[in-house]
Amino acid sequence: MSILKEIYWAAPYFLKCWMASWNARLLDRWRHGAAYERLCREIAEHDGWSPEQFAEYQEARLREIVALAGAHVPYYREAFADAGVDVGSFRGSEDLARLPILEKQPVRADSTRFVDERRDLSKLKVSHTSGTTGTPLDLYRDVAVESAAFAFFDARCREVAGMRRRRNASVSLCGHLVAAPQRAVPPFWVHNRRWKQLYMSSYHLAPKYLPAYVEQMRAFGGESIEGYPSSVYSVAKFIVDNGLEPVPFKACFTTAETLFDFQREAIRQAFQCRTYDQYGCGEAAIFAAECELGSMHLSPEVSYVEIVDENDRPVEPGVVGHVVCTSLLNDVQPFVRYRLGDLAALSPTPCACGRPLPVLDRIEGRIDAVLITRDGRRIGRLDPVFKGAEGIAEAQIVQNDYDQFVVRIVPGKGYTDADGETIARNLAERTGEADIRVERVAEIERTASGKFPAVVCKLPRDLH
Repeated sequence: MSILKEIYWAAPYFLKCWMASWNARLLDRWRHGAAYERLCREIAEHDGWSPEQFAEYQEARLREIVALAGAHVPYYREAFADAGVDVGSFRGSEDLARLPILEKQPVRADSTRFVDERRDLSKLKVSHTSGTTGTPLDLYRDVAVESAAFAFFDARCREVAGMRRRRNASVSLCGHLVAAPQRAVPPFWVHNRRWKQLYMSSYHLAPKYLPAYVEQMRAFGGESIEGYPSSVYSVAKFIVDNGLEPVPFKACFTTAETLFDFQREAIRQAFQCRTYDQYGCGEAAIFAAECELGSMHLSPEVSYVEIVDENDRPVEPGVVGHVVCTSLLNDVQPFVRYRLGDLAALSPTPCACGRPLPVLDRIEGRIDAVLITRDGRRIGRLDPVFKGAEGIAEAQIVQNDYDQFVVRIVPGKGYTDADGETIARNLAERTGEADIRVERVAEIERTASGKFPAVVCKLPRDLH
């Protein structure tokens, strides 16, 4: 643990809040400066573009990114040469299949080989993410890329609900350790006054502490709530199960985990608002967010998205396949034909909201967060497994073998053995004949970053 973190955890509450606000001031230099404001305006203008204008923009950026990668990024210079690709003759999307697909392992092995060699690494911001493998992946950004990532989140997600970070007061339940893990009494939160933000710990959501969370949210009175679906749902479920008066917000924004329908419904009841889910990655290689009709709109300026089958051939819209992205936004550490590790499908029809942005028809989830049957089927979108069951505080599906599953349930108010039987029956309808056990547990462990793994597949990784 760093000395700064030790000092922060030992500080009195008022000083913690001051430190959080000061840290926000430092982050503003990277996230919310002139580049952010300019791009927010540009994104608003792009929302009036036609599909043809977006396609023209993407083709131009594809040529620029591939040319940059081939000339100035060590990994691609070698990879393109090995594949016999002349980037000088690259014409755009029609030539993408000539380029090799990038897996995550080379990036994890040496992420600096993916950075534009003209950049000074000491002047770049580096963040670390381990995803689901536990192996660190270092991501590099400059101010322009960092600002752009937050501009798209605000313009294409928060603005849809009439919200903007720093302008509208918000409650956050994400992964920062704003309170020491061993802390046993409130407060489990800090007030970041610069961003009008109440940041609440996602690591202290035990039932005995939830009354304090609800009381503090009510006293704060923010306009929106955001965070991991599992964390926001924990508070919402407590409010609903105990018949408490709702804590009203104008919008809820969720990220980083699969959002289930039963979670969305509890959030609606407890917080009197709709939920806007979003989909992205730390590599700044893709971004999508829900509109007011619930469609997940891609941002074409961020990436060129391909959906491919097991043999890396493109599939038709509506067909689920592997998500492969070429980052159009990230020219510091560009990712060209990068296999994201997710399964999804593009929608064959535009959204009725009228926006010209393409739509992800559905996101099945991470390849290592789906179930695999003995006959090779991959089963995602597991929310229907819990349809018809009541009183679920938390749920996790664990696959130990092709035909062996354990559903771990943290029971809430009203949960009975009959609900467990319903869950087992619904899962069997999707997996076929299998050994399915439903277990009641006191809690489900989070990852080191505070995320909730809704599906754990223990089959060998090369099968995922």
